Amino acid sequence: MSAETSNVIPFPLARRREFSGCPHCGRRDDAWQIGRLLWAYCETHELRWVVADFDGVSRATINRTELRRGLEFLSEFVEVSR
Repeated sequence: MSAETSNVIPFPLARRREFSGCPHCGRRDDAWQIGRLLWAYCETHELRWVVADFDGVSRATINRTELRRGLEFLSEFVEVSR
């Protein structure tokens, strides 16, 4: 049997400077885990950014209800990346 190949491209976190808070005010209201990625956000400036990438998350461990709520909530925020 051949080994199963993965078509997942790693998120390029190593190339970027980490955001500890909003680039405008320095705050971070909270964070949502969407699949493997942990997204922080600032409601005042409607910005979101990646805080962490959890490699160990599998499809079986993802709560679909929470995933949908998080996607709907964060979809209105502008993504900040460097």
